[in-house]
Amino acid sequence: MRILLVEDNSALANLIKTHLSKFHVVDTALTLEKAYFFADTKTYDLLILDLVLPDGSGLELCEYLKESKISLPILFLTAELDSAKKISCLQSGNEYLIKPFNILELEARVDILLRNNSLRESKCLENNSLELNQLAHRVKLNGQEIDLNRKEFSLLELFLKYPTQVLSKAVMAEKIWQEEDVLLGNTIGTTIANLRRKLGKNKIKTIKGVGYFLSDV
Repeated sequence: MRILLVEDNSALANLIKTHLSKFHVVDTALTLEKAYFFADTKTYDLLILDLVLPDGSGLELCEYLKESKISLPILFLTAELDSAKKISCLQSGNEYLIKPFNILELEARVDILLRNNSLRESKCLENNSLELNQLAHRVKLNGQEIDLNRKEFSLLELFLKYPTQVLSKAVMAEKIWQEEDVLLGNTIGTTIANLRRKLGKNKIKTIKGVGYFLSDV
């Protein structure tokens, strides 16, 4: 899992990253500006967010993610939080920790958020006439089942998880192949070409020099 940690206290950020990096990939942003950069260039499974940052409020990042249609669970870190905000946070499916906190409690809350998000993602993913069942490992187009190999299925699943985002080959390599060497060949291009052949050539769009996205048509 990849986690974006936004925390301006470098000592605390290093402590959190040290503990979570045993099981996850953790990118650290000490400022809101750096957090925007990471959010625009990578995909994440969880956001750990300090509400008070040197160049703004963490809530500004939340609003930015909402406007960009980027949905991911959030663990808020804050020195204080009133009752209304606590209730709102929990009702939204997110979590919070009041500083100072026990690092083991943070790890537990991270595990809960990632597990709950994984359970939510186990349902069917849809895009108009396209349906992907993660549990049954089946894909249907216009009600007809189509045959995809493991990588084609995983790539389509990635597109459906991030329907509004343009995905670069680097992101695809990290999320699916998990190998840097795959970028040196045409493996990703071939997989995309096979998906286009099976789904329709206009289903996956290309933005030259940037990446690919799943069309709504």
